[in-house]
Amino acid sequence: MPEFSLAWNRRRLTWYRRSESAPWQLECILCERVLLEGRPQLRIVGRLAGLLEDELDNPASRDQFWNDARRKLGKLRRLTQRDILAIETMLAKRIPKPRMPVAAKLSTTQEPAFKSEGRPTALCYNVA
Repeated sequence: MPEFSLAWNRRRLTWYRRSESAPWQLECILCERVLLEGRPQLRIVGRLAGLLEDELDNPASRDQFWNDARRKLGKLRRLTQRDILAIETMLAKRIPKPRMPVAAKLSTTQEPAFKSEGRPTALCYNVA
């Protein structure tokens, strides 16, 4: 069973006119531990996601980072669900996961706000 690790690359964006004042980009790179000629080595699988270091505290940037990372992990067919969960746990140590929106926290066991005759077409729940 292959084991994976994460490498964090930090690079300066070079498209700025003054490159010394350009922001830093933090990239997450997925590596696989393999044995080559009897020696353990890391093989780069791919870049998962990246975000600017100035925007680490910005929830929208973290949400975009996690969307990019999950999309890339979903495309890698060599990963099992167990591998994906382990990689997401390693990612969460460095970049916290975004919080769930209020709509996702609603329980389906609450009573509907309105009842229609027959079968309901849409369910709305009281959030009180």
